[in-house]
Amino acid sequence: MFNGRDEKVNRTPVFMTLADNSVQTVAVRLPMSNRLADALNNADAFLDVLSPSGQQQFIAKSGIRSVRSANVPRADQLDTEKGAPGTAAFDPYAVLRVPREASPEEIRHAYHRMARLYHPDRIASFDLPPEMMDYVRAMLVRINLAFEQIGG
Repeated sequence: MFNGRDEKVNRTPVFMTLADNSVQTVAVRLPMSNRLADALNNADAFLDVLSPSGQQQFIAKSGIRSVRSANVPRADQLDTEKGAPGTAAFDPYAVLRVPREASPEEIRHAYHRMARLYHPDRIASFDLPPEMMDYVRAMLVRINLAFEQIGG
């Protein structure tokens, strides 16, 4: 019997394109195998997902056009005040440091500026500890995810 949301289940963040071409960032509940492919290919007609705000939804698999893993880096690698991708606190505009009313050209320019700043190849010439290099890689992932959400 359904008794509400179970906080102990494993979920993975994804970008889900629906039949109307809208894209949602949600966290899909994983089956016991912990594999996204198993959740998508089982006999269930609906996927159990959480929105970034934490609202539980059930999305019909027949209405899904594509699903892409958000491939979120470890939380300890991220600037926690801006939140992790796929969470309600993740603000792609803050990551790219642009106002919400920024034009596509401004967003693209900000993306290129931030990607250059955090690109691991640029940082590789400095003698940094491994955890700093991990942070730089995680930031680049955040920058790419932010651009995909608002400018890609």
